[in-house]
Amino acid sequence: MKRLLYFLGVLVLTLNAISCKDHYYIENDLHGVWQVTSIEKLSTGEVTEPAGDLYYMFQRSMVMLGRRSLTVPENMVRYIAHFDLVNEDSIGMGDFRHYSTGEGNQIDKEKKVPLPSLRKFGLYQDYTTFYMEQSSHKLILISDSVRIEFRKY
Repeated sequence: MKRLLYFLGVLVLTLNAISCKDHYYIENDLHGVWQVTSIEKLSTGEVTEPAGDLYYMFQRSMVMLGRRSLTVPENMVRYIAHFDLVNEDSIGMGDFRHYSTGEGNQIDKEKKVPLPSLRKFGLYQDYTTFYMEQSSHKLILISDSVRIEFRKY
């Protein structure tokens, strides 16, 4: 009986360790808050320079997009999603949801953020894979359709 309990305990611990996927905890210099400095549409060459109010925030396997209201700073739009490390220099993100910082910091899991709302952040598809060029204070994300430049905030 003791051997059976010991075996079951080891089995539970092993399954628990296996279920913790390494790619959901991505530790690199990407973590932190990045302010969007320019968005370039590659098809037209059109460059947009936001007024310092767009942010990408990376932590663990989550990415949060934020747009701060310049007139009412406490009115910040926030969208949240998972991001995946595709390989050592590429990430993928998509399936964004509304994030409310009101009572209890809630994510609206039922309703996806529509693409027109994500376009101001340089996202033109439901799921986008970006190639990353990164230094300690500058980040560039390049997809098939857009090039987004950031500075570390």
